[in-house]
Amino acid sequence: MSGAPPVSPPFRPASDELSSRQAAVAGALAGGIALLILLLAPLLLNADGFLEAIHNGVTRYVPTSLLDTAIATFGAYAKGLLFAGICLTVIGAGALTGWALNRLAGVGRGGPVVETLFVAVFVILVAEVVVLPVFGQGLLGSGFRGSGPALHGPIVLAGVGYAVALVGLLRSAIARSGSGQSAIGRESGNAGIMQRRAFLGRILGVVGLGALAISGFSVVARVVSAGSINRTVRTTTPAPGGFGPTPAVTPVDDFYVVAKDLFPLSVDPASWRLQVSGLVDRPASYSLAQIQAMPAVEGYRTFQCISSQVTTYDQLIGNQRFKGVRVADILAASGVKPTARFVLWQALDGYTESLPLDVARDPRTWLAYEMGPPGTPLKPEHGAPLRVIIPGRYGMKQPKWLTAIQLSDHDEDGYWEQRGWDRTAAVRVYSRIDLPMDGDSLPAGRPFGIFGIANSGDRGISRVEVSTDDGQTWKDAEIERSDSDPAITDLTWVRWRLVNVVVPKEGRATLVVRATDGQGNVQDAVPRPPLPSGATGYQRVSVLVVPG
Repeated sequence: MSGAPPVSPPFRPASDELSSRQAAVAGALAGGIALLILLLAPLLLNADGFLEAIHNGVTRYVPTSLLDTAIATFGAYAKGLLFAGICLTVIGAGALTGWALNRLAGVGRGGPVVETLFVAVFVILVAEVVVLPVFGQGLLGSGFRGSGPALHGPIVLAGVGYAVALVGLLRSAIARSGSGQSAIGRESGNAGIMQRRAFLGRILGVVGLGALAISGFSVVARVVSAGSINRTVRTTTPAPGGFGPTPAVTPVDDFYVVAKDLFPLSVDPASWRLQVSGLVDRPASYSLAQIQAMPAVEGYRTFQCISSQVTTYDQLIGNQRFKGVRVADILAASGVKPTARFVLWQALDGYTESLPLDVARDPRTWLAYEMGPPGTPLKPEHGAPLRVIIPGRYGMKQPKWLTAIQLSDHDEDGYWEQRGWDRTAAVRVYSRIDLPMDGDSLPAGRPFGIFGIANSGDRGISRVEVSTDDGQTWKDAEIERSDSDPAITDLTWVRWRLVNVVVPKEGRATLVVRATDGQGNVQDAVPRPPLPSGATGYQRVSVLVVPG
């Protein structure tokens, strides 16, 4: 018996052979592999996963005032930066877990199979039982509104990937250490084992570094994409006789994109279905082809985000042509029960919204499958294959990637209402100056033009007034009408201009604009932030009048 090799227990308290830094680095590299799995899974499965669930939890439980400040500070980059922070937290958690499991449980010094199983189960349980509930997704993801397999499958794969990498890296690091030779090499009696473990550790290290690099590149790309997707659309100077630098129709590629998701969903039109259920006589399921075969409606609509600001060239507004079907026709085919009062929308990404039934039956409330020139289908980022269009409401009330319509006798808070935003979300009277811009220089005593846009949802714009003396006096601007451009209607923005403006005195001058809607409501002059019901106030542009 004296010649038998000593038996190593599955776990042995770690000695000083492996420093805390080495254990943490091993955990961070293993975390990079896990993060890469979590990043790739939603792209391959085309569904929200663990990172998206955490993102949604953060936006739900962080105070709305803080989120509003972040949006105001970072603009379109805010969502991408939040995502980057979540990914960095995953790496940090991986490093901390690696250190703790090595220093406290002796992982890296026991049986590799047992250790790998232990680490994998530990990580998966922490994700499912601790992290998901903390971020509002329920125990084992019971509150997650997306696909269960798309949530849990990547968590399991990431947990296993982390465990394999961590155990391999820790064992390799111990094998390379001087005293590690006595701890492992003498037990095995084979120095070749140490060499193989060291070699395996190098491979895992390279894989971990590669995973970190790819993950970092992916995160940076998403941050940049989030910040650049809503581009400013204007020409440098207005055309002679035109209505300014903002085009009447926003190019589809430049149309703003806002969504709770970290990346646009891509839906297979052939397998997609729209379900109609709830308080109806005949529940139904429609394919895209069946919807496209129904009587169609088309026209121009202006979309405006409730987060839009009263500023020059605010990006969160655009005008385009849409084609689709009336929601009223869909509801009539199913037979709405007398007790129904509300329509509840459900989107593929778990986004929810609601609408009073009478608004849904408005013939101007559509389900659109085209956006842009005739025959151009919706793009994924704009809600393909089907999205909701509602007159007079901000974009948050008009879900993309629609999958279900449910008739109900009660209202429910939608995704953004749960986060403190207004339930009605009616578009406020809005106007802005696009030219001149703040800080421009203008010649004293010489005529120039002032150009901009105005919007009030479905109420039209009856009047736009401009002041060149900070609101002391006002002049009526000329408004572009539908007889000059079919893209301008009572359901879209208008462009306006005030030409041959002369400021006689040199020095600073403040230009101000205000609009009146078709019902006589004058734009609210009191400055308010977008949260919760949309921004208000007048835009002021300061220009320098110089010698002519």
